[in-house]
Amino acid sequence: MTVATQKKRAAKKKSPAPVVSRAQMELAQQMVRNAYGLGHGLQPRQRVALLTRLLYTMRSDVMAAEKQQWAEELFGLAQQLPQDGRRAGGYGLAVKDVGAGQDSTSANDSRNGATAMGAGRDAVIATAAARLAVYDADKALELLDGLPAESRAEGDSAGVQAGARTMAARLVFAGYMQHHPALGAETLLAHGRRWSEQGGFPYSASAGALARLRLNGDAGEDFFRQVLAIFVKGREGLYGVRDFASLLQQAAAMEAIYEETAEEAGKAVVGQLRKFTDGDAALSAEQKRLVVAALNDVRISAPKAYEEASRTAPGLLAVRAERAATVQAEAPKIDVELQMAFHDLAAAMRGGHADETHAAVVHGVQVINAKYKAGACAACASPDAQSWALVSLAAFADPKTIATQLNGIEDPFWHAYFLAIAAQQVGQPTRVADPTARKVAGKEEAETE
Repeated sequence: MTVATQKKRAAKKKSPAPVVSRAQMELAQQMVRNAYGLGHGLQPRQRVALLTRLLYTMRSDVMAAEKQQWAEELFGLAQQLPQDGRRAGGYGLAVKDVGAGQDSTSANDSRNGATAMGAGRDAVIATAAARLAVYDADKALELLDGLPAESRAEGDSAGVQAGARTMAARLVFAGYMQHHPALGAETLLAHGRRWSEQGGFPYSASAGALARLRLNGDAGEDFFRQVLAIFVKGREGLYGVRDFASLLQQAAAMEAIYEETAEEAGKAVVGQLRKFTDGDAALSAEQKRLVVAALNDVRISAPKAYEEASRTAPGLLAVRAERAATVQAEAPKIDVELQMAFHDLAAAMRGGHADETHAAVVHGVQVINAKYKAGACAACASPDAQSWALVSLAAFADPKTIATQLNGIEDPFWHAYFLAIAAQQVGQPTRVADPTARKVAGKEEAETE
């Protein structure tokens, strides 16, 4: 990195955030409400995508009461989505840490909306519960209690992945502990016990409770041993074993448990893993990944148990994760007309000409409308990066009239979705990067000067 680049970046870090006037914030909130209203009558799939977008629009404390209602509505809508046989393996949610001061949403990042549909029904349920936990952790926990049992038993093919409740538990538990620091751990343990009877204890989600207990004498040790007893008695699939191994690693790193407890837990993990590797059945690449990850946690947190396994379970130690094939990174698909509209708008903004900027915004919205009216993304749950960036830049350039300009987008779903994107930029402005430009070190792209 050159000296000039370092100075440029340092100057940008010192520059104050754009000032948002009261009128601009009120406009942004009205845009969000209008987008929500436009969603009435949409099919469940589209409404799910729109609600997910709205729940991540601006800081979580903005329109908190309405967002809480929308999170509950999203949870209910998710039940209407079909089970498509695909689940998000792990915590690949469109969620942020519960209790964070704000939700950071970049102008060309469409993952929040896309994840709601792309990861399937379970991810939508988990997203809704996690967002609700920001506002009412007790209610979120109550909704998770009402979910059907998860399939994580050792003989179930779905035992290598997380279900909706497990996916949501990490953030819901964290939110609950923030509101109930004294008695929260025991309450969560009681809920976890009931869930374990139905198909899966959220082991790694309990790390937050353990972190709060570790400074209270032997409370952390007692809590972990109760969880260990549940694990030993359970019939976990590989995901459950991996999940518990993750909790073990975190507990040892926090020094919340004694060394002998860690070694006992490490042996329990090895014993569970051997059920999957001692035999002729071939493991899939995903199963191998979970086995290796669990073993690594044992190696770090229970070295004696790992050393014993290396002597007594050679087949287990021989398992190696499949290496993903090297894939050439694809260049982004560029819509030339959209790209020209983006550059014309950026140039007008740099020139400081209000009339030219307004005209460029109008033209850009017309280009987007023509694209989505033509059905170029009929099956999409969120816009492409170029459209996302263009609307964000247009809202930044002309916050007072962007809502009116977006009335030109004729499809109700896309009108509502782009209105939500614009509201984010009006109420919480951020830099807008050109999504098709090459990322060259030291080059700042498509910014106003």
